[in-house]
Amino acid sequence: MALIRCPECGREVSDLAAACVHCGYPLRAADLPARYAIILADPGPDPGKTAALLHDRLTLTQEEAQSLTMETPAVAVQGLTFRQAWDLSDTLRHTCTCKVVRDKSVWTPEAVRNAAPVDLNQEQSRSWAERAAAPMTFGKTVGAILCALAIWTVAGFLLASLLHAF
Repeated sequence: MALIRCPECGREVSDLAAACVHCGYPLRAADLPARYAIILADPGPDPGKTAALLHDRLTLTQEEAQSLTMETPAVAVQGLTFRQAWDLSDTLRHTCTCKVVRDKSVWTPEAVRNAAPVDLNQEQSRSWAERAAAPMTFGKTVGAILCALAIWTVAGFLLASLLHAF
């Protein structure tokens, strides 16, 4: 978690907050999931292996992947969902040093160097909470109603058979 400045009142608030706790200014759209970027901090002991892995897992040419390993720290990929960032960072950690950060629309060299990594375990629990708070889709609502009716019917039959047994 990092502190950012509210664009409305200028006071510091958590980057995880949906709105400023001081003035209520919305800091991010509640219906949009958070996006993440992966910054390649160090290509590791075998930059060729890291470049090959980046080429295989991302939509990079071999030349782009090699160039990326030479110019660290650099943004390897951005616009990832939580699950994509988690999986890719888990794959990359065996060959290189990378960090998962909150995505920005524009990355300056200074922003790449100073980007604070997110705690993936904390983000995972936050991601689950956001999903649980999301409204149900039409299909899920219909499914829930049908399941409730099936359970009600089975319970009714069981109760009726118990009453006839006595």
